[in-house]
Amino acid sequence: MRELEDFRKYANAVNADRYRVTCIRMEGDGGKKTFILDKKGGMSRGFSPDELEAHMPEMLRFQKRGENIYYTPLSDDRHHILIDDLTRDSLQRLQEDGFRPAVVLESSPGNFQCLLTIPKLGTEHDRDVGNRITERLNREYGDKKLCGCIHPHRAPGFENRKPKHRREDGGYPQVKLLFAEHRECGKALALTRRIDREYAEAAEKRLAERRTFQMPNFRPGDPAAAYYAHLENIRRHLTIEDYSRVDAMIALRMRANGHSREAVEETIRACAPTIREKQTGRNWQRYAERTSDYAFGPAGDRDLMRNGRYRDLWRTVESMEDRKLSPSFRMGR
Repeated sequence: MRELEDFRKYANAVNADRYRVTCIRMEGDGGKKTFILDKKGGMSRGFSPDELEAHMPEMLRFQKRGENIYYTPLSDDRHHILIDDLTRDSLQRLQEDGFRPAVVLESSPGNFQCLLTIPKLGTEHDRDVGNRITERLNREYGDKKLCGCIHPHRAPGFENRKPKHRREDGGYPQVKLLFAEHRECGKALALTRRIDREYAEAAEKRLAERRTFQMPNFRPGDPAAAYYAHLENIRRHLTIEDYSRVDAMIALRMRANGHSREAVEETIRACAPTIREKQTGRNWQRYAERTSDYAFGPAGDRDLMRNGRYRDLWRTVESMEDRKLSPSFRMGR
């Protein structure tokens, strides 16, 4: 069975602890139906290699009824970095630049995906570092929109059943496993160490900044209430054309007022959809992560310094004092 043989070669090369299997059916109107094979009670742990092999007949039945099959490698102590939407030229450039993929796939004729395996550094910045290196490498070589470290890719041996790839005979191209070797990428590891140092230095700066601007009498309140209070304040002073920019402004204000990254991310995820007039199919969890990455990252550090004179006003907004006294402001991003 080609699909099983390819999985064994792939899994030996990637060396992940577990593999999530996602099935996506492409509808005629352009829509998608997605489900995760092991998801129970809203949770997915993925399959061990042996468990996935046991589910292979089921996955083949899903393919036969029109599903696209995807794998997501998951490990506690390793990153599996996907670089998507590579051309033949950009794949060659990636390798010439010293990056060593464990796996290379031809996901459709002339389009490629590859996976780099590297150890996690075991610091508090592991998730951010993984997301950041994924974003950097995809911006340079692959899909400029891809920024999440944990990301599905097409399963080798299965068919790419996108309607645009349907052949005249009614068949579809196979996802080809072009290369598979059990190895880690030294150059990517060096890059993660540099990114981790950047995050550590930024965290030290934020600590020093917090001491500089410390206000003992101020304590952040309910994050959702803070979100809507800042939104109301912004609406009074700006014509809102870009809600993403508004969310970034609110996230930065909440960070300045002492809310944790986790609180800001969860608040953006829960509240941002409620202020849009039209609901979209946006992945709000990833949106919240990206917004928090801005507010708590180097760009947020820069904008906090630039807008330091507004900190007292931001605290006033949140403490529910008379906001009519607050003068107008603008925040650069």
